[in-house]
Amino acid sequence: MVLPRVIATDLDGTLLGRSGEVSERNRRALNDAVDAGVRVVIVTARPPRTTAAIADLFDCAAVVCGNGAHTQRPDRDPLVRAIDRDTSGTLVDKLRGALPGVGFAVETGVGFYHDADYRLESWMLPEWVSGVLDDTDSLLAAANPVTKLLARSTAMPVHLMHDAARDSVGPLAEVTYSGSAGLVEVSAPGVNKGSTLALLCEEWGVSRDEVVAFGDMPNDRSSLTWAGSGYAMESGHQELLDPELGLLVAPPSHEDGVGRVVERLLQG
Repeated sequence: MVLPRVIATDLDGTLLGRSGEVSERNRRALNDAVDAGVRVVIVTARPPRTTAAIADLFDCAAVVCGNGAHTQRPDRDPLVRAIDRDTSGTLVDKLRGALPGVGFAVETGVGFYHDADYRLESWMLPEWVSGVLDDTDSLLAAANPVTKLLARSTAMPVHLMHDAARDSVGPLAEVTYSGSAGLVEVSAPGVNKGSTLALLCEEWGVSRDEVVAFGDMPNDRSSLTWAGSGYAMESGHQELLDPELGLLVAPPSHEDGVGRVVERLLQG
């Protein structure tokens, strides 16, 4: 195996085990990769506030949050790829018509806002909420920039939500999901993990053939198919394990799948 110049990894269900922590084997393997001159990039749907502590375990070349909408690089201003304000309003109108009982929230990269209809996750800490607005007009006025628009409905399975949301917004936005709950994630058109990883690699003079990427959910598809070697986690979503997609398969996340593949890459 040829040593890659960039290793990009998702977090939940990929680098993180069932406990939500980075195992010692995964941590050691990625730090050994950094020592060997490889750029390690975290590529996650998470916002910066829940990514920072994990990113601090590694000397990351970049930390891509919000499915590619907010990227942090050492000693540089964040790369923000936000949804246009007017488009955000149009998206809300279209999604409300397509998804029953929907509530909305916005990630700005530094803050999280939601409307009165949005049901918070049980793990969401109160101090993470920057504002609760009565309606979506007030929400979009308060939350700026809109790096990621979140739409939650308890009335539909997430895969049906995704299909309905994608059909309703068309080319106005990128629609994906990263979990099993009734939540779809909406970004500016063309903004996803793969396109942001491509921008970073162009900046670094790295070709896609020199990139290895790991992921487990539909929102990882863009980075896995863009990278020269994309590894779907054996424990991940069946969509990524479809042989027609042509991805490699890494051992399950709870068995240190990322670390085991990286160890083999380092051994050559």
